[in-house]
Amino acid sequence: MDSVLVDFRDAARALLRDPLYAAAVIATLAVTLGASTAVFSIVNGVVLRPLAFREAQRLVAIREVEPTIARQYRTLAANARHFEEWRRQAAAFASIAEIEWRTTNLTGAGDPAQVVMVRSSGTVFDVLRMSVALGRPLTRDDERPDHPPAAVISHRLWEDRLGRDAQVLGRSLILGGTQYTIVGVLAPGAELPTFDVLSESASLSSAFAAVVPFRLNLANVGWMGQFNYPVIARLNPGVTLEQARAELNVIQRSVAEIATKETHEPAELRGWIAPLEESIVGRARLGLLLLLGAIGGVVLIACANLANLSLTRALGRMRDAAVRSALGASRGRLVRGVVLEQLLLASIGGALGLLVARQGLNLFVRTAPIDLPRVNAVVIDGRVLGFAAAVAIAAGLGVALLPAWRMGRGDVQATLRGGGHGATDRGGLRVRATLLALQVALSVTLVVVTGLFVTSFVQLLRVDPGFSSDRVVAVEIAPVARRYPDATARAALYDRILAAGRDLTGITSAAWTSALPLTGETWVDLIARIDDARPSALKPSANYRFIGPEYFRTLSMPMTKGRSIDERDRNHAIVPAVISARAAQTLWPGEDPIGRHFSRGDPSDRFEVVGVVVDGHPTALEAESPLMVYVPYWFNNEGKSVLVVRTPGDATAVATELRRVIHAVDPEIAIADVSPLHRVVDKALESRRYQMWLFTAFGAVALLIATVGVYATTAYGVARRRREMNIRVALGARASQVFALVLRQSATPLLAGIAVGCVGALAIGTVVASLLFKVRASDPLVIATVVSLVGAIGMLASATAARQSLRINPAAALRDD
Repeated sequence: MDSVLVDFRDAARALLRDPLYAAAVIATLAVTLGASTAVFSIVNGVVLRPLAFREAQRLVAIREVEPTIARQYRTLAANARHFEEWRRQAAAFASIAEIEWRTTNLTGAGDPAQVVMVRSSGTVFDVLRMSVALGRPLTRDDERPDHPPAAVISHRLWEDRLGRDAQVLGRSLILGGTQYTIVGVLAPGAELPTFDVLSESASLSSAFAAVVPFRLNLANVGWMGQFNYPVIARLNPGVTLEQARAELNVIQRSVAEIATKETHEPAELRGWIAPLEESIVGRARLGLLLLLGAIGGVVLIACANLANLSLTRALGRMRDAAVRSALGASRGRLVRGVVLEQLLLASIGGALGLLVARQGLNLFVRTAPIDLPRVNAVVIDGRVLGFAAAVAIAAGLGVALLPAWRMGRGDVQATLRGGGHGATDRGGLRVRATLLALQVALSVTLVVVTGLFVTSFVQLLRVDPGFSSDRVVAVEIAPVARRYPDATARAALYDRILAAGRDLTGITSAAWTSALPLTGETWVDLIARIDDARPSALKPSANYRFIGPEYFRTLSMPMTKGRSIDERDRNHAIVPAVISARAAQTLWPGEDPIGRHFSRGDPSDRFEVVGVVVDGHPTALEAESPLMVYVPYWFNNEGKSVLVVRTPGDATAVATELRRVIHAVDPEIAIADVSPLHRVVDKALESRRYQMWLFTAFGAVALLIATVGVYATTAYGVARRRREMNIRVALGARASQVFALVLRQSATPLLAGIAVGCVGALAIGTVVASLLFKVRASDPLVIATVVSLVGAIGMLASATAARQSLRINPAAALRDD
């Protein structure tokens, strides 16, 4: 033990005598280990850590499958009637609940505000095994219409709006015009799952004000359609997913029989079950694991570079080691000293890396895309600390391996005699060349992946969304239900706000819409010709948007045929509609659709086509446009509405005036943020932009480290062979020939690394293919560009280092020895 302490002290002293080397190693390890720790923290928090619910492995998400439309919509949320059958018949579930998030108005607790309300079955707290900080959770009895409406509020609402009132239980709260009695307060930071109705994706969020019970009148719900409600459940102990799925499909067959009798059309239904955790993290897993692999590649490149640097230092200390060996130090002790030096440096670098990781995580949490799940779970915990320690130790041992090997095999007598002076140390040069090829290969792979993501993002920027967001501002409102109970009352409200808004100075046009572009699919329903006698399951579906007369003008959406909706359509016997070009081609291929009628499946429910608008990308930039139908807002205006306003100048300048106008019409209306429409476009791009910048940063760092490695390896080779080069020149070789020789020898590992890196890039391309947009994973232009870039930078670094070989002094070779 004493000898180890002595060796440790000697290692520390040796590093203090070489502060530049120590600083270079510590700084490199601090940055790379810090970055890898930060990325692992993200992967750990988002992917690896279990959900913060008791026995979370038993939680599942449940959806429905209608095979006839599965190509368009792989799965669907649940029909409320089907859910009740599952709850009544299924024995696989300990508890099951519907859950739906919606925006509503909050009144009775300070100024009116627009908040998110979660409607759910009373059993949702039993499914998630969630407790409350005050009062009680919801129960199934709260779903009964003869019970007073109850609400469990969030801890934030209790603090911000109710002043942490200890007597809050029993107080009233008005949400969406309904008065609720507060029966409980959730714990701080409590999260609930929120789902995308049209896909399997889910996330966890605490951004809600209250949880209230579902109270649906099933008499108004048919046995087919209305797939609007996400469902979660807790499996009974010992029940597998396969068993639960099999039981659910048995129930679905009986439900399909009932639906067939009601609709007089053949119905087929299946069940879809997946772990809730998979629904939440599945879409983010691949991207995060790729990110972890990328930073792992950077760490390997850095370690290879540091190993080269440490090998150079070890060769420079061979005489000192030989003296110590001659004085009695064993080879084992010499090797141990080298290893201890690197472990000491790795420990310091790893400790500083934790500080880098903490700052990196703070930056990540502030800038991460909104749709990244479980961002709040990203912390540096015990698992992360263990990872950081393991990587630091592995890096230290990896860097120490080559200098320790070289120190252990040195010839003591030859070193003391000065033997081998000027020797080329060809074994060491081959090791260095191998390490250099490894660095270049990893860099090429990483830079190719970066190039693919950059190209993918550029392709996304080139997509024409079909509308203009310049100088357009959007204001979202949700009318109080008790004041505006029907479509006529809400339409009158919207008309008054629109009239007042148009009187403002600096407004070119204004219109209402039920949903902004690029905010996903909404209100999906059938669209069919009146003479289409096919079963409903075989008819196409479309996204319906409810808009005002100047909507297309406000968003600069070009009409291809006919006209837009206008005020004269208010008294139209048949509801007028503008459809997308793709919808027109689907229903009336090669025909003029203007004046034609269509329905949502029931021929008596008719719409008349008055115009055709460009397809664009109304739901998502990366997705093909679905069939779109635009109808007047006075036909249907349930839920929230968005006022879009175009101005000739800065759109944000009218925000205050818009708020004033809306509150002048009705002071109880809660207004969400008044925001420029370009933020919607930015949000649609943010995930890919963030991904691109992260990989660009890692790729640039990898390329920089590899470039330093090329330079250092070439410079070292020149230094070790200077005597040989002097002799060549003394024997008549030209300096340019020596220069060319150095470049050829430097090019060998460089080209080998590029070749291996291209193979690695092609292999990794099959993994990243699903994350790309309109670019092939084996895109020859991207690969050729990267090869040219890396090759040019590598040869430039080699040439710069090789210039030292031109400083030839033949007389020095004759004086040596």
